[in-house]
Amino acid sequence: MNGDPAPDRSFTEDRAERARRTLPAELWAYLSGGAETGAALRRNRDALDAVALVPRVLVDVTDIACSASLLGRELLLPVMLAPVGSLHLVHEQGAAGAQRAAESAGIAYALGSALPDAGALRVPPRACGLFQLYVDGNQDWLDEQCAAAVDRGYSGLIVTVDAPVFPVRPADVETGNHAALRSVRDTSAHRRSFDWTALRRLIAAHPGIPFFIKGIQDPDDAVRARDLGVAGVYVSNHGGRQFDQGAGTLALLGPIARALDGSATLVVDGGFETGNDVLKALALGADVVALGRACLYAYALDGETGLAAYLSALRRQILTNMALLGTPTLADLRGLRVLKR
Repeated sequence: MNGDPAPDRSFTEDRAERARRTLPAELWAYLSGGAETGAALRRNRDALDAVALVPRVLVDVTDIACSASLLGRELLLPVMLAPVGSLHLVHEQGAAGAQRAAESAGIAYALGSALPDAGALRVPPRACGLFQLYVDGNQDWLDEQCAAAVDRGYSGLIVTVDAPVFPVRPADVETGNHAALRSVRDTSAHRRSFDWTALRRLIAAHPGIPFFIKGIQDPDDAVRARDLGVAGVYVSNHGGRQFDQGAGTLALLGPIARALDGSATLVVDGGFETGNDVLKALALGADVVALGRACLYAYALDGETGLAAYLSALRRQILTNMALLGTPTLADLRGLRVLKR
């Protein structure tokens, strides 16, 4: 098989270690760290490792189809580049190089208000780009942000709702005097007063925009967001960077998927690195799996080329293991037996 090996844990851990050696120490500490004790960060990985999929046999797997759709755009993989506010810090190509790699791989991508260069980028008509927003201004500011995103071709908006305050992050304390990191941190929170009423007003003011609500962890919140008319529910614990004693997101996914029962698009992130990680989330009800740190580390190593190589290897692993699972389509994954320890 040509190209990089499949991104198993040793592959991604090697990329992470190489990124650690490449990046300034204070930047690596900021990117890799979690809140307080790091419990939620660890639980993301623990939740993934606690799940096993049971293969089916004697299935014709001559043809494997892993394409999906999101907001009317076709994806070659049910994967999204998660919104991360530090692309411009890890590589000189900034958001533009990551956008090109995602488009070449046929995946969705989220670029956001924490990226200083995202405002200059436009999304081609056939691509699936979403604009991620921290609500940190008045209604006029919000209206301007929404209108600008639509004008630049974004397919929808992701509103992050799990960051009303900054948590205690040991790495932030250690790097508090680093100006570039402060600029990312200071644009990565929403106003404390933003609540369900404010969200309802935002959605009602922009009826033509599909909204995804990022940071959902409770099934009741997922249903409430759905009932407000959102296009998608985005299950996330902010990569373990907000509430320290939360659960791993894969452990949260099943109950939320059952509560929604297909009534809204379901996106999840939180420690996903490998093709098998992606398949576990799809089997438990996710429509799209968003990848953050794994993409960021690959991007740090070699920009657009490094991220493209990682996504190519990820696709190969997904196709191979769909065949081994006896699931020639993504829909077949939903019928697998899932074991949890």
